[in-house]
Amino acid sequence: MEEYVKAKEVFRDIVDLKYYVPLITTEKTKKDLLYAVSQKEKMIFLSGEAGSGKSMILKNVYKILQSKEKVFFISNPYLEINTILMLLKKVNLETHQIFLIDEAQLLSEETFENLRIYADRGNITVVFATHDTDIKKLLEKKHFKTRINYLLKIGKIARDELEDFIRIKLIKAELYDIADLFRRKNYDLIYKYTDGSLRGTNQLMYKLFDILQYFSEKYPQKISKSKLQNKYIHMAYMDIKGVHA
Repeated sequence: MEEYVKAKEVFRDIVDLKYYVPLITTEKTKKDLLYAVSQKEKMIFLSGEAGSGKSMILKNVYKILQSKEKVFFISNPYLEINTILMLLKKVNLETHQIFLIDEAQLLSEETFENLRIYADRGNITVVFATHDTDIKKLLEKKHFKTRINYLLKIGKIARDELEDFIRIKLIKAELYDIADLFRRKNYDLIYKYTDGSLRGTNQLMYKLFDILQYFSEKYPQKISKSKLQNKYIHMAYMDIKGVHA
């Protein structure tokens, strides 16, 4: 039972680098983003579906750059607007400075314009991370029509990457017995229900272990110690679907 509680925390939907899993899809995007930043490009857009891993990539890039670059990570621009404006006023054009802005669709028109003005002065790189559904609207803004240097898009992870994502997370948490419960048919079903979304996978796995914890407390004889039955994944999915309906 305690292992299920621990497993739940591994898949809690938070941006914490200790749970970062380097996958082919996200690592390529991270590498491309680091290259674009190293070229001192002025404006870079990072887009992807909700739950594709944008926030985790940004935070990972921030960790890599912070020891050798002047870099700022803005996780919620709506709440941190005053911080952004304060930092812009203190910009030193002699030093290359990088702004990594998550949830960029929340920025106001005025803030976009300020960022454009400072980026045009040179020696500043602004990375805007936003959902695919918002990228078209942002690109149509007058500030960006002729100023986008890079547009990076995160694709969905493949089925084998999802298996790696789940298994590596469990192994990093030293939950070896739980990791060994999963079979190909389990991963196939999880991928079907999450459609390659990392956030969706975290949410489904969290709910799955919540259900397994319940059954292990109330009906321990029904829980197999050697393999995971797909019925519990079905239950987790139906529970989440009911919550979000």
